[in-house]
Amino acid sequence: MKNKFYMLILILILPLAACGKNKTVDAIATPDKVLVGTISPERGDIIITGEYIGSMQPVQQVAILPRFPGEVISVYFNVGDSVEVGDVLFTIDTADIETNIAALEAQLAVQDATVQAAQTGLSLVEGSAMQSQMLSAAGGVAQAEAGVKQAEHNLEQAVLGIEQAQMGYDLAAQAFADTTLLFEAGVVARSAFEQAEAGYSNAQASLERANIGFSMSEIALSQAKLGREQALEGQRILLEEAPAENRRRAQDGLAQAQAARNIILVNLENARDMLNDANVTSPINGVVEMRSVEPFGRAMPQSPSFLISAQDSMTVSFRVPRNSVSFLKIGDAISLHDGEAILPGTITEIGTMVDFGGLITISASIPNPPATLLSGTSVRVFATAQTANNTLILPLGAIHHERGVAKIYVAENGIARSVEVETGIFDAEFIQIVNGLDENARVINTWSARLSDGIDIEF
Repeated sequence: MKNKFYMLILILILPLAACGKNKTVDAIATPDKVLVGTISPERGDIIITGEYIGSMQPVQQVAILPRFPGEVISVYFNVGDSVEVGDVLFTIDTADIETNIAALEAQLAVQDATVQAAQTGLSLVEGSAMQSQMLSAAGGVAQAEAGVKQAEHNLEQAVLGIEQAQMGYDLAAQAFADTTLLFEAGVVARSAFEQAEAGYSNAQASLERANIGFSMSEIALSQAKLGREQALEGQRILLEEAPAENRRRAQDGLAQAQAARNIILVNLENARDMLNDANVTSPINGVVEMRSVEPFGRAMPQSPSFLISAQDSMTVSFRVPRNSVSFLKIGDAISLHDGEAILPGTITEIGTMVDFGGLITISASIPNPPATLLSGTSVRVFATAQTANNTLILPLGAIHHERGVAKIYVAENGIARSVEVETGIFDAEFIQIVNGLDENARVINTWSARLSDGIDIEF
């Protein structure tokens, strides 16, 4: 009978040992008490990893466009080829550029002569030419002054002429009057009367001419004085204003000539740069993703000729539920599964917009990816979905569910007490206890069919 009792105990121990975790003790059924094992609640971290589908993209992708249109002479790389910085991708014919360079060089020579002429003009304004103009102006003033003096002298002579003509007129008039009286009295002959009349007419005409000469002398004097004023004003302008104005005009002419020369120089330098750019090179190390040019075809600045992706680092983009974003931050680690390869990565960007499916886009960098990991490849991405840090945790085996309610059993003074708890997230081993658990409680972590609220227990 004793042997049969030990066999029963062994049969009960085997299933109970399979259920216990973390300091579990086999529960042994006795007629009065249940033998249990207990543990203390612990604080720890629970991290749940989510699996997502991501798409690979290069961190850097460069579209290669030629600087100028032209016929393609040669193409040196195909799609899938690796290229390095400075590798010549294709070459464009340069005949049109060389013709343009020759024309610009001829224009530059002509403009150089124009600049030299403008510089000479500026030197003349500031040198002997100005002195010559000033001497000429002084001569004009002296000549105008002499004209005024001559006009004044002529006016004086005209005044004397009037006085003499007036005196002759008065004498002729008196003689004509006397002769008329004598002729009427029959004292003198008709010939004497006619002679006196002719003398009077001549004297009258001389007086009229003298008056006209005086008027003309006055007008000539006014004109001479005006000419003198104009000559003096011209001299003043030349002395005070003309040097600055002439210098400004000469400087403006020189500046315009130099500006035109600079434009030609810029065009010439651009043409020479274009000649160097006829060999279109790669600006980065990478892989050719696309090629649109062919030998003897046309390359256009508006259309990419090559598309090159850097391969030293790539980006994976994946979408996560909105409620998981709060558990992620820039700099967090992720892992990428591409077939059998597992690659590490780091989150570099977290989106702020939710799409129609309630998902947010996350980007992570993948350093040194294998050559087989091409742009557009779909991969599996594993990243943190939920976390609970420094939280109360229990082994999963310590939780009992009755009609959807989570419960634990705690040991109190030799009796098992059932306690309802609020649970949170859980992983393969532990579950988060959000509410309902005293940190100092002794939690029963063994199982027995007889375990119930209020049953006597022993350790």
